[in-house]
Amino acid sequence: MSGHVKIVLPCTDEAVWARWTVESILGGTDHPSFEIIISANGDTRTDFSFVDSPACRGLVRLLVSECCLGVGNARNAGVSPGDAEYYVFLDAHSLVTQRDWLARLVACLDAHPKASMVQPEVTNFLYDGAVETGAPADPRRVREGHSEYFIRWCWPPPGEPWRLVEALTFPLADEPFEGMAGAGMAMAMRAETFHRLGGFDPEVTGWYYEALDYGILGWLLGYPMIAEPRVRILHLGKAGPPQVPRLTINIIHGILRTAYKYLSPRRRDMAELLFRKHTSDVEVDQVLDTIRHGRWIEERARVLRERIRDDDWLFRRFRIREPRHGDDAFRRPAESPADRRY
Repeated sequence: MSGHVKIVLPCTDEAVWARWTVESILGGTDHPSFEIIISANGDTRTDFSFVDSPACRGLVRLLVSECCLGVGNARNAGVSPGDAEYYVFLDAHSLVTQRDWLARLVACLDAHPKASMVQPEVTNFLYDGAVETGAPADPRRVREGHSEYFIRWCWPPPGEPWRLVEALTFPLADEPFEGMAGAGMAMAMRAETFHRLGGFDPEVTGWYYEALDYGILGWLLGYPMIAEPRVRILHLGKAGPPQVPRLTINIIHGILRTAYKYLSPRRRDMAELLFRKHTSDVEVDQVLDTIRHGRWIEERARVLRERIRDDDWLFRRFRIREPRHGDDAFRRPAESPADRRY
């Protein structure tokens, strides 16, 4: 098992892109020991018969869940303690461009043994023209766009569209550098570290910023996130927001669970205020009821007991602008209950 890498592809209705991602990995990777796990969940559109082809035999395995687990739980389902030395999590609509991409990620993890994760440069792309089901991916039809190196928590500046997450789209150095958290599309980590941190949040389903939650936890417990700009992965960008059920509810749930587990009460309340202002009290109340019936208090107690840093240190480290009193983005709507506490 020494040096063995398990590559996990969460898959929900990826159609031909699941096969193209697998073919790209198998045909473009020089590494002595790896396997691919397709963690299909709630998938009704993808033909997985390619897994039985001679090229995939012994290298590719399919796990199937009838229900939609969400990206984080689909990744969790694809791994177990002792099954590999390293994990790589890739979206099932990715292409590799360097034959030594996997060796470089492993080398970066070996050089940074305390890293919670390593994210390569992730370059988003569009694919020109109609997708032909039986044909291979055509590199000539790839139209590259912006790259992402890590994401961080943010508070919306006055006068700008509101958001709580922003991506760094330029490298801070030519060599590996620290970031707050991975963007989620492609990342590598030591299996031992992944299980020590508890994997991705199991209580949140659907699409949300699971790598941000994992990255913040890692930093608080002493495991930095590393960006490796010398490794490049292509990631299919999609027009508009992800077309997944309960998108808003899942994003609110994921971010507020992160806030409740790891951040100060002040930051937790500011995050809630933002969602109340820009979504609805009904959605926020539904999410908070779900959080209260979960294990957030137990998880927060563990972090308070084991952390070597707090969120004040983390927000200073990544120069996150703290909002000022009276910022319009944080004014509570008139119809919302005042000074709500949970």
